[in-house]
Amino acid sequence: MASPIGGALPTPTVVVLVVTGLGHVLWQRMRGEPLQIKRLLVLPLVFIALGVIDLTAPTAPHLRPADVAVLVAGAVVSVVLGAFRGATVELFPREGNLWQRYRVVTVLLWGVLIALKLLLTLVAHLVGAAAAGNSEGLMLTLGLSLLGEAVLVAPRALSTGAPFASEHSRAYRSLRSQARTHRLARPQSRSESVPG
Repeated sequence: MASPIGGALPTPTVVVLVVTGLGHVLWQRMRGEPLQIKRLLVLPLVFIALGVIDLTAPTAPHLRPADVAVLVAGAVVSVVLGAFRGATVELFPREGNLWQRYRVVTVLLWGVLIALKLLLTLVAHLVGAAAAGNSEGLMLTLGLSLLGEAVLVAPRALSTGAPFASEHSRAYRSLRSQARTHRLARPQSRSESVPG
């Protein structure tokens, strides 16, 4: 969907959805979560596919040389910063499976990516690269960045020898149980916390 100023900037709705989704990923990974191969590799590929589909849709602006240049620059930045993030992710065994947790520096690198994406969006707007600066570029940026992260996390994870988690693993059941207990305890205003 084009923005009111000619499609050069992301619409507020798309920005809110992307920020909400990214915020959820950050929150989960800062708390620590079982490392699952599906989330590690499939999620980035889904975002990349959605970004490519949106950029090449019949209703999307025509890609001009300026668009391609901004998209390539954004892709390189996304993959490189994703790889740097992947090197900072903490991996540790817990409950028989491998877990991952974002460190403070990992979150700061997400902040750098967001700042650079905003800068590239402004550049795209200034040079008239409507296709590169619209909301579809956000999906591609997020997907490439997560893929860059996965490229570093996956070999590190495999080298630990600890198994990846599955949806039916004890680690996921424990995580769901803790979340349910937290939701139930919250309305009752109890001060006891579930031991971790």
